[in-house]
Amino acid sequence: MSALQTLQHQFQDYILNAPPNAGAPEIAAAINAGSGLSATERLAIYHRAYRGRLREALCEAYDKTWSYIGDEMFSELADTYLTTHPSVHRNLRWFGGGLADHAAQLYREYPFLAELARLEWALGLAFDAADATALTHADLAAVAPEQWGELVLALHPSLQIVAFEWNAVALWQAMAAGLDAPEPQQLATPTHWLVWRQSGQPHFRSLTALETRALHGLADGLAFGAMCGAVCQPPADADATMLALAGFLQHWLSQEILVRS
Repeated sequence: MSALQTLQHQFQDYILNAPPNAGAPEIAAAINAGSGLSATERLAIYHRAYRGRLREALCEAYDKTWSYIGDEMFSELADTYLTTHPSVHRNLRWFGGGLADHAAQLYREYPFLAELARLEWALGLAFDAADATALTHADLAAVAPEQWGELVLALHPSLQIVAFEWNAVALWQAMAAGLDAPEPQQLATPTHWLVWRQSGQPHFRSLTALETRALHGLADGLAFGAMCGAVCQPPADADATMLALAGFLQHWLSQEILVRS
């Protein structure tokens, strides 16, 4: 390793791994003092700036969670996340992927905070997901009846199904509208929400248990006939279930959820 490479590795190690208020690092000997600052003080500027940018990335990705819990609590959440989840991505966009799970551990007494963060991250992923050409009603009308059983329907890359046990969606909606958030409330039964992108913008809506199972089946790669068979298992009313699936299919097409495989 050349002297330059050694110096670069020392600088990187200091920026990424040195604890706050660390003493003079090994690399300090290679830094000239200037502008009234010691080498250690000059290095500390970069050390703080790197962590500051990571915090900014979390604030941008979780602005509703930040607004809801306030500066002090969000600062604690962000700082502990920085310490326990060093960035492993070249793109800052992905740095906050584990914040909801971290919040669930850090604030066990406030489980709705983790759910609010999880919704925010899902909406961000929907916005950034890859593009795909949506299927139209005309596309499916062209499918021969005998081909429907083996037809595999692909889902838009932005599509996610998120389960909530608290009124996290109502909290997010209040934050988005600039209103006072409602009191956190645990739901009588967990609810599933569909998150996806349509016409360039993230959307979300609630799902019934039947539609959740149907979408999970398609996500698992089941052909349309196999998916219908899976969700029509007894004691389901087969006729009513098939009628509901037909309605779902119309919604999926109009909401650009189905795409060309």
